[in-house]
Amino acid sequence: MKKSYFHLSSIIFLIFFSCNFSSKQSNEDTATNESEFEEKIVAQEITQEDLVFEPVITKKSIFIKKGASFKEVFYGLSGDSIRISFKSDVPIKSFALSEERSGRTVKTFKNTQALNYEFDVYFDNPFSIAIEFYRESYFNLEVFRKSATVENYKQQYTIVRDSVVVENKTPRCITTKKIGYENVFNEPKKLIISRVISISGKSKVYVPIEIPKNTKEFIYTLRISGRDYSLPEDGKLFDKVKTSSRKINVLGLPLWDSNSSGSSLSREILNGLFPPKKDEDYSLNVFFFDKEREIKKFLNYSGDEHSSAFNYDLNNSALSTQSRVGLIKKPASGYSYLGLQSTSSFSNTYAWLDVVALSEQDLFYEIRYSLKKK
Repeated sequence: MKKSYFHLSSIIFLIFFSCNFSSKQSNEDTATNESEFEEKIVAQEITQEDLVFEPVITKKSIFIKKGASFKEVFYGLSGDSIRISFKSDVPIKSFALSEERSGRTVKTFKNTQALNYEFDVYFDNPFSIAIEFYRESYFNLEVFRKSATVENYKQQYTIVRDSVVVENKTPRCITTKKIGYENVFNEPKKLIISRVISISGKSKVYVPIEIPKNTKEFIYTLRISGRDYSLPEDGKLFDKVKTSSRKINVLGLPLWDSNSSGSSLSREILNGLFPPKKDEDYSLNVFFFDKEREIKKFLNYSGDEHSSAFNYDLNNSALSTQSRVGLIKKPASGYSYLGLQSTSSFSNTYAWLDVVALSEQDLFYEIRYSLKKK
């Protein structure tokens, strides 16, 4: 009985070992076969003779609405050959092939319905195809690239989109607007408002501000002090305006809005500026005028009823104000007049006026593409 049991156990063990060995051997054979297959693939390296035209863009039966445009981008490496095939069911307005790095036009076709074009690439470059349509159209577009070398074939790049500011207007550029800056004075205007010398007991002075022709608005700073000495910050408004403008995200902002509390680029520039240093013991009545005749009324009047004595800019004038910064729309006459009135009966008051004119200028930029190696 014991011998029979031992014999049976031996048979079962042999069967299990045989199956396990077979399974392991099968897995090893499979792994070996896969390894050999991969080695064959590696061994089948592409050669120069294998390089042929391969599709990089395939657009079939694309529908375009009337007056719309189409743009597609691809790249070629030095020595590559590019083949372009295009066909539309109706004549198109133009088909332009451009080199993106330089912005140069490689080839333009006008008033055509079908074309086949082939060219060689001299330098690594992204290229763009821009198609303009007269009317609703269906079209097919195919672009093929044949690599010049096996190395070119293996290299992979991504196309990066960017905007590039250009100095002069070009056929492909986009025109927008920007703010230009100009100093109105070569150096800040220094004004001395004397202590009591008139019947009213208050001294008055004024300064005409001649605004450059193309100005839309101007920013000013007025530093008021009881001490007759300049500070390093005097005359630095131009630099501060430029610095403030660089910190602003201009996307979606209108350029001008000086007469409103709403947001605009010019007002955001103003908000980025700090008023000049204040002298807590000194202030002035500050009036802005659009018309010269009101200045004469200002200088000749006596009393405190300003509103009935002369007309002035209520939005930008202030009584008993200390050092300040402001934004004013350019008057129609091209001149703005600043009137200052002393509030001190015992000592002179000094003021430094700095003005930067803001104008509207054209800004030209192009959408360009560049290559980035993966």
